[in-house]
Amino acid sequence: MKRTKWLIYTVLIGLIPFFIRSFIALIDKTATSEFWLNETDFIVLGLVLNLTNINELEDRTFEDMLWKTKKIGFSILSIIFFSAIFAIVTYSDFKKSPDLDRIVLKECSIILAIVSFIFSFSIYNRLNTLDK
Repeated sequence: MKRTKWLIYTVLIGLIPFFIRSFIALIDKTATSEFWLNETDFIVLGLVLNLTNINELEDRTFEDMLWKTKKIGFSILSIIFFSAIFAIVTYSDFKKSPDLDRIVLKECSIILAIVSFIFSFSIYNRLNTLDK
């Protein structure tokens, strides 16, 4: 049950900016793939996933406290990476700097969001099996 709630309450909520942007891209004929696949949407998803990992694990007790510490530590590290990418994206929007490769930023944010999804899924899968 925990995994299902995680999928509905966390993943779908984290994907709301992507869904809204997709809807806009469907109705706006001038929207390009650059508009549709925006790095900030994936940054939001990654931040939401990692924050919920920390929130879920923080108040629980486990026999294996090292496992809990590693998972929280990885989530904090991921939040730092997502925040750094978000700062770079915001800076590049502000400066309109051609020196930054937006494609690389987009690829990094998508890859990190996928890694965060798999990581978060593994946490909630374990919590789901522990609750049974």
